[in-house]
Amino acid sequence: MLAQTLNNPTPATARWHKARRLRNYLLLSVLVGSVWGYALLWVIAHYRFAGNETDSLPDAFFIVALGQHVPQRGELLPFRIGASVRHYPTGMIFIKQVVGMPGDVLVWQGDTAYVGGKRVGVAHSHTPSGDVLVRTPAGVIPPEHYFVATEHPDSYDSRYQDVGLVSAAQIAGRVLW
Repeated sequence: MLAQTLNNPTPATARWHKARRLRNYLLLSVLVGSVWGYALLWVIAHYRFAGNETDSLPDAFFIVALGQHVPQRGELLPFRIGASVRHYPTGMIFIKQVVGMPGDVLVWQGDTAYVGGKRVGVAHSHTPSGDVLVRTPAGVIPPEHYFVATEHPDSYDSRYQDVGLVSAAQIAGRVLW
């Protein structure tokens, strides 16, 4: 009799089993959605995708791990720009290479910048649109500040006072890729 009931359930029993399956699928969907949502929030809180709009770096997209980071010479450094950087929103992440460390000396010979005795690049006097570009003053790079640049001749970097030396407070994290 029990085998016959299991093989041929009554309409009420069939509805009960269907409702139970639907409830279990709903609970499973809520659980999976919650896990994925939490994971997405965690990724958003710890990482950023950054893009490079110019050809100053060989890559166009980067993954930045947010948080405190003490940069090393030669590595790519993500940093938030201030309000003085023209044509870009305050807080936007720039990515440049660290070429000057605290204690290095920035020297100008004509229009050419040297940091720690190594040539960084030539500074332009005006932007392509005609705006005046002011150079970062020569001198010793202070503690917790970094000179950032790229090899591109038109890189908008620490050669110019708008960008200036990057302070530790501006560092957004580290470039993973």
